[in-house]
Amino acid sequence: MKRFTVPALIIAATATVWPAQGHAQGDAPMMDPKRPVQCLRDLAGEEWRIQCNEDTKQCIYAPNQELDARGRRIKPLERAQRCSVDAKPFNREELKARGYTVVQGKPDAPYGWMRDDRGRVFQINFDLKKRMYIGGGWAPQLRLDEPIDRSRSSIDFGLFVWEETIGWRRPVRHRIRAVQGQVHLAPFSGEVVLAHYDLSHRFLDPMLRITTFFGTPRRHDLYLDLGMWTEAGNVEVHHNELADGGDATLWRFGVAQIALDIWQSERLDSYARLRTGTGFERLYTETMGDRSAITASSAFEIDTVLDERGFHNLHFVLGHEAPRYMEPHPKTGRFGNRMKARFEYELIALAINDQPLSLTLGASSEKRDDLPGAVSDKWAFVADVGARFSLWAPPRSR
Repeated sequence: MKRFTVPALIIAATATVWPAQGHAQGDAPMMDPKRPVQCLRDLAGEEWRIQCNEDTKQCIYAPNQELDARGRRIKPLERAQRCSVDAKPFNREELKARGYTVVQGKPDAPYGWMRDDRGRVFQINFDLKKRMYIGGGWAPQLRLDEPIDRSRSSIDFGLFVWEETIGWRRPVRHRIRAVQGQVHLAPFSGEVVLAHYDLSHRFLDPMLRITTFFGTPRRHDLYLDLGMWTEAGNVEVHHNELADGGDATLWRFGVAQIALDIWQSERLDSYARLRTGTGFERLYTETMGDRSAITASSAFEIDTVLDERGFHNLHFVLGHEAPRYMEPHPKTGRFGNRMKARFEYELIALAINDQPLSLTLGASSEKRDDLPGAVSDKWAFVADVGARFSLWAPPRSR
């Protein structure tokens, strides 16, 4: 790669991440998609879109077609309001005589989209809570009893991700995932969740009303925003040579938890919560036999969108699982422990055909004793850097 390519890519990505800043510095104004637009022809027969504001006495006009690099009209506008051409001609001088300020601007675009000076439309707002995605990256791993594995790579994917908030007085946030997971290469391991559903609920009435009488009496409300969290068909695979413990496959057939949101955003698309519950699993191994367990699990989780346009996304989870095996094993006994923490930051860098390409930065740690031989019982630390391409990702709800 040539040396000038990296700075050029960084400049292009920065311009894509913050494209709306130019308007504040004097870009041509864009028509309001919420207000009506009129289409007129001038004396030369060219079609124009015009939008006048009676309050500000300003009229914005723009060509009713996209332009090429030379300013020639080449094709109809995409994602613009439909309007029929009025028989009345477009006369700028007449509008000025009626007290209007007439300025050339950009055609209207729907919410979450904008136009350039040629009238081309592109998306600038993305909801990564509604998408399909595939990504990959570099994921070196350090275990306390092993040297750093710098050749490790990963692939992550999600066949279907969908979240929606229903209602406004007592909103409920529904979250659905299907076939979502991650695969690590060299050595091979992977985890896939076939189906996931959880919900958050904001209650109107507080659980406790506390009144304080120090100085002016004040009331303080404490809410119990309970929800639920479920997964079905979580499969975890670890591949090893037979001398190193052999292959191991862990099936979590079903997990159900109660969730308590200790913080919620207005849209419920961001939250901090505690959750706890139980599930049923079965472990299949080459060297230790097969065992079933009832597993108690709990977690603290943060998921938040840091900006209005959905470009900055942060996720953190700290979880613990304690399987109780129905048949004890000589090496592990009747109980096991799994602890894991994961942090991830995702930034949309650019879009290809209005489909976002994001950069991911993550770190995780894990300690478990349920797979002796197949997986070390020492702490493992993983850092990963990668990219993720998403399909669908419509603009975020207002």
